[in-house]
This record gives sequence, C-alpha cells and structure tokens, in this order.
Amino acid sequence: MPELAGQLVRAAVLADRQAGANWSQIGAGLGISAEAARSRFGRIRQTTTPAARVG
Repeated sequence: MPELAGQLVRAAVLADRQAGANWSQIGAGLGISAEAARSRFGRIRQTTTPAARVG
C-alpha cells in the first residue's frame, strides 16, 4: 500500500508541474519546503506505461 501511495503522490506532482505549479506551491500542498519538494520530486517522469494506467 505505501508504494501505491507513493506512486499517486509522484503522479500528482508531475501533473501539477505540467500544469505550471511551482515548487513552493507543490511543497506547501505536501507540508514541506519548496527545496525539499524539488529535491524529492525534481527528476520524476511518468513511470507507468499507458497500459498500466488503464487498468
């Protein structure tokens, strides 16, 4: 279950970044600083394949 929660958070961060959110906004939503958010999620990319997202 924790892995699924982590995947959900990463997907939400990626979606927020694509929508134009800055690291301060993302960090605030997660209860962490902008620097911590950037450090933790700054290099994420879509990690699931299209088939995996459908199921």
